[in-house]
Parts: sequence; C-alpha cells; structure tokens
Amino acid sequence: MTPAARKCLDQLRTLLRPASVATAGGFRPPSDPATSWFCRAVGQPGESLPQWNGRPMIPILQIRIDELPYVPEQLAQLALIVVFFDMEDLPLDRPHGEGWLIREYTSTDGLVPLPQAEQAFKPLPIRWTRIEDDAPGWEDAWSLPINMDALVADDAGSDAFSDNFECHDQTKVGGYPADIQGAVGLEDFMFQINSEDRVGLIWGASGMAYFFRLPDGTWRWSCQFD
Repeated sequence: MTPAARKCLDQLRTLLRPASVATAGGFRPPSDPATSWFCRAVGQPGESLPQWNGRPMIPILQIRIDELPYVPEQLAQLALIVVFFDMEDLPLDRPHGEGWLIREYTSTDGLVPLPQAEQAFKPLPIRWTRIEDDAPGWEDAWSLPINMDALVADDAGSDAFSDNFECHDQTKVGGYPADIQGAVGLEDFMFQINSEDRVGLIWGASGMAYFFRLPDGTWRWSCQFD
C-alpha cells in the first residue's frame, strides 16, 4: 500500500461517526406509548393522523430522543419526533407536508396514542444500540476532506477501505447515510429508515429512506432503491 493511501485511511478513521442503531421487537412492549416505535405514534390531545389526498398518513417511525444512546446535535432540543408517510403514493421529490410529515415535540408530557389507521405493517417497539465506527459509503466519502484519489490508485488501499470500514445499513440515527445507488449527501443528515422485514415496511425494492434537518428546522428526505 502506498504511503498516500495509508494516510487516507488513517484520516478516514478519525472521521468515523457514532450512531444509534434500531432493533425492531424481540421484547415486551413498554407500557408508556411515548417511546420509540415502528408504525405506532402518539400526539397531543386532539391531534389526529395527518391527511394527504383524503387519506390518513401512516406513522412509520417514532423516535424518543432520550432513548438514543447517541443524539445528533440538531435533535438534542427535541423530546420526540414522529415520521408520517402516505405509503400508497410515495411522495418522492415532494417538500415536507406533501405526502410526508415529521411532527416534533419538545416534551412527552401529555402525549396520548393516536388512532391507528388501517395498514399492512406490524407495529413493533424499538431498542437502540450505540456504535462508534460508522463510515461513509464510497461515493459520499469523496465529499470528506481526504484524498480519495490515493485509494483509487492503489488496489490494496481500496480493498482496505471495503474490508475495514462499514456504513451500517440498519435504521439508525446519526452516523453516515448507507447508500444503495450512489452518493446520498452528508450535509444535515439526521437518520435513515431501512426496509424493515419484521415490520413489513419496504421502500420500493428493498430501499432506504434518508432524512435531513436543516439548521432552520426544515426537513427534507430522499430515497434509494435496489
């Protein structure tokens, strides 16, 4: 391996990120509904499921922030978020509020279970595990301040990247986005929702959904498929 390739890998090790990785089910659901869930949600008294095109959106993911072993800085001031989607007509390239919505709560006090819409998904509670070594995918790594050209020019270096660095592809908060088709983009990345077989949640053909929160609090999302 060339010295330049080795230096690139050493620099990459300093840029690994922590993340909170989700595991669906496998334990008794908690009695408190304001905890982390796939496909179940709470809201303020009087709130209902958000509507789009005359039908209720489905709560895909509920995250209780103080359950996360790692919390991105932009989420630290929140107590709970709920991600809603119109899964009948996936809102690709639509802004927040048009076919998808994220509700934010600064406290869990007084939150109550929302009505459950008809859905094909199996609601499951979530446990979170902290990892320390999340790495970017190959294409997103090019936006980091390291010389990736040195790896392209060195077979041993590019093999070491593939063998020793992992971008975890589970549902997770923090870390780097796990790409499927190419670069996702690193700026303002907050979390990703994987296709969850146990829940029955599939994005297209076993895809991944990525969520970004801008400094002004605006949300955006993107999705990649196999």
